[in-house]
Amino acid sequence: MSKRKPGRVDRDRYGRGVNDPLPAVEPESHERLPVPERPEPKKFNAPLWAGAIVLVALVGVLLFNIFGSKDQLTVDSLNPPAVAALDGGSAVYPANSKLAFTENVKFGYLPAPTLSALKDGTIVAADPETAAKSMGLKKGLDEVTADEFDDASISPPRKDTKAGEPITWDELVDELGGDTVFLPEIDSAKVAGPALQTITEAELTDSTIVRTADAEVARAAADAGVDAMFTGDYATSSPEDLAQSGYTAVAVRADAVSTWADSDLDVWATGVKDEKQLDKLADAGAFGALSTNPYEVLPSEVKTD
Repeated sequence: MSKRKPGRVDRDRYGRGVNDPLPAVEPESHERLPVPERPEPKKFNAPLWAGAIVLVALVGVLLFNIFGSKDQLTVDSLNPPAVAALDGGSAVYPANSKLAFTENVKFGYLPAPTLSALKDGTIVAADPETAAKSMGLKKGLDEVTADEFDDASISPPRKDTKAGEPITWDELVDELGGDTVFLPEIDSAKVAGPALQTITEAELTDSTIVRTADAEVARAAADAGVDAMFTGDYATSSPEDLAQSGYTAVAVRADAVSTWADSDLDVWATGVKDEKQLDKLADAGAFGALSTNPYEVLPSEVKTD
């Protein structure tokens, strides 16, 4: 209980002094004021409110799953040995097709498309040396319009399998960006400019490794903050020279992994036969492998129906 201050006039709860006379009552005002009617209490429907709360919670979870932030797969977050599917796994699926890249991500492999430019400059996932034949085109990709490219289909590498649907680089990044790491092969500065712009605008610079033997492309990738993998003649190159050119990784044949393992470059093996060999290469320092049939190199843990 608080102590009263000396000299303080004590007052009651209404602010009156305790010694003040009570208010005089007018003789005529003996009538009581009418008591206001008590409003009828509103009914509370507990089951209805409980259902509404559950519904709001479910909507909140759904919105978070759709619009909420999610972990983005990056180069640094890869667990070696990583396996990239060259042209989407061209020994298994129609090369550079939407189906191939979707299946790559589904089964844990990294899409490694070959990028080219169409007549109007549109960057597409297609190998300029093989796409015309596999897509039934009568002219090269640099003479094909975007509509002609979209209308074509990609023949499968195996009998009794479906043809594939072609896809542009922008569509591929929009479709799978954030869920995987892309390893596009870019052989010219003409393709590198718009291709890197797509990656930069999608904020996927940490989720991309450009494969190239072109020093100008490697430098452009480095300037954009994107890793670059050397795919040229590594026998005539040194780790120091490649690093100075902007490369952060190198692709070598399986029997050369040990030679490059002590460098500061991430080593990716080509020509790997099976999972057993991949395990040995990983122990020797290989960061990953590149294969047209990733299932042979590293069988997927994902079970199909």
